[in-house]
Amino acid sequence: MGDGFSFAIPYDQLLLLVMGLFMFVGGTRGWYREFISTVVLVALTVFLIRPEMATPMVKYIAGFLRIVVAFFRSGLSLDLGQLGDAAGNIELPFDASNPYMFFIIGLVIFVLLSYSSAGGGGQVTALSRLLGGLLGLFNGFLVISLFKEYAVKYLQRATPELAAAGPPPEVGVSVSGLPSGSLLSGSGGTLMLVLLALMVGVFLVSMASGRPIGKR
Repeated sequence: MGDGFSFAIPYDQLLLLVMGLFMFVGGTRGWYREFISTVVLVALTVFLIRPEMATPMVKYIAGFLRIVVAFFRSGLSLDLGQLGDAAGNIELPFDASNPYMFFIIGLVIFVLLSYSSAGGGGQVTALSRLLGGLLGLFNGFLVISLFKEYAVKYLQRATPELAAAGPPPEVGVSVSGLPSGSLLSGSGGTLMLVLLALMVGVFLVSMASGRPIGKR
């Protein structure tokens, strides 16, 4: 019996899945908020062409994070010499010479903040939903494309021999600790039964109290 197996997802299918999700969310957000996200994502593509434009910012943030980590590692010491020596030995996943991991982190944080924030109180019209869905489709394409480009360029900068070999033909992601049982076996079945019981309990309590779920 082998040690595991590989579960491959073609890039085209992943791209379509992400674009579909962003299109659905864009339809609920409306065109105005989706357009703001589009502007930011388009601006992030500049760093693919001119990554040196972000060098001063990345250098400052990396230095600041090294000082913070050194401060806690040194037991909250305020000795500047000790902090400087400790900060010089701290390695971060990004720096001014390879800022692409910083771009990946910034992209993920922006997407999470942008698409998890509450919308305005105004009603979204049908036309706004339609345009928002189209912009969301485009934003999904930008997000997955930017993530892919940033990741490839980061690996090429981090591994010079990989850059010399050209773009990688494929990227694999392995999943460890995958349960061998079915969905309803073991703790999975118990968890589903507990959740189902809680949902039924909440429903019965709401009906008994005369206050249906979703109404104040």
